[in-house]
Amino acid sequence: MTTVTQQPVQMPVPKASYLDDLPERKIGWLERLLGPENYRILKGVLSNPLSMIGISLITFFIVVALAAPLIAPESNTREPFMTPRDGFGPVPKAPGAEWKTRPIAIPFWFALVGKEKWTHIFGTTTGQYDLFYGIVWGTRTALKVGILVESLTLLIGILVGALSAFYGGWLDNILMRITEIFMAFPYLLAALTLSAILTPVIGKGIWPPLVAMVAFGWMSYARVIRGDILSVRERDYIMASRVIGVKDRRIIMKHVIPNAIYPTLILASINIGADVISFSALSFLGIGTEVGYADWGQMIAFARNWIPSLATYWWIVLFPALALIFFTLGWNLVGDALRDIMDPRLRRGRGV
Repeated sequence: MTTVTQQPVQMPVPKASYLDDLPERKIGWLERLLGPENYRILKGVLSNPLSMIGISLITFFIVVALAAPLIAPESNTREPFMTPRDGFGPVPKAPGAEWKTRPIAIPFWFALVGKEKWTHIFGTTTGQYDLFYGIVWGTRTALKVGILVESLTLLIGILVGALSAFYGGWLDNILMRITEIFMAFPYLLAALTLSAILTPVIGKGIWPPLVAMVAFGWMSYARVIRGDILSVRERDYIMASRVIGVKDRRIIMKHVIPNAIYPTLILASINIGADVISFSALSFLGIGTEVGYADWGQMIAFARNWIPSLATYWWIVLFPALALIFFTLGWNLVGDALRDIMDPRLRRGRGV
C-alpha cells in the first residue's frame, strides 16, 4: 500500500503595493491644530498672490484704524470722530496748505519729515474740514460698520437658513416666504427709508443706517446656507447622529453648520466692502451721521458743489474715493481667493 505524501501548500507572496513606495507625509503642528481642511485653506490663501495683496491692504487699514490717535491726534477727546475745521470758508484749501485756525496737536511722526507746523496733508473740503483727519478716523468707521453689519447679518441669515433647511415642512415655508418678502424691497432704497425713520428715534450717528442695513441684508445668507444644509442633512453622519439620539441643537451646531458654512463665509468676506460702500452712499445722501463725522462718504458729499470744478479741486474727491476703492478691493481679493480655493472644480487645476 502506497502512502501519499501531502505536500504543504505554498501561498503566493502578495506583491508590494505601490502605496508602500510613497514617502510618508509629515503633519506639522499647525495642521494638527487647525485640522486638514482649515490648514489647506490657510495654505492656499497665503500662497495666492492676489489674496496676499488683499491681506496686505486689509492689514494696512487695520493698522491705520488702531493707530488713528497717533497718526492724527484727537481734536476733541469727547468726540474724536468729529473732523476738525480750519475756519468756515467755502473754498477748499489745497494739499499742503498751512493750518491757521486752532490746529490740532502735532503728532510725533510729523517732525520726522522735517516740518514744524501742522499742514493740511490732503487739503480741506468745503467748510474747511481736514481731509487727512477725516480719512484716518474714517478707517475706524469703515471697519466698525463692515464688521458689525456682516456679523449681525451673517448671524441672522445662518439662524434662519439653518432652521429652515434642517426642519423643513411648514417652518421652511414660513421662513422662506418671509425672506422673499424682504428680498422684494430694493436694498439701498429700503435701507434709506428705514434709516430716515430711525434717525429721529435713535438720533444721528452710525446706528440708524447700521440697523437698516442689517434689517435688509441677511436674506442672501439665509438662502445660500439653506441650499447647502439641504444636501448636508442627508449625509450618513447626520443620519447616524439622529439614530443614536443626539439632540437637534447639537447636530445643527456641531455637524450641519460647520460643514455648510464655507460658501456663506466667502460671500460675507466679499460683502464687507460692499457694506462700507452702501454706508458711504447713505452718508452721501445725508442719512445717519451728523455733519462733520469722520466718514468717507460724507467727505465725498462735501465735494458735491464742486463737481464742475473737479479739475481744479481734485483732492476733495480723489483721496476719500481711493480709500473706499482700496478698502473694498482688499476684501474682494481675499473673498475671490477663498472662493477659488474652496471650489472643487478649480482645486484640481491649481493643486490646492
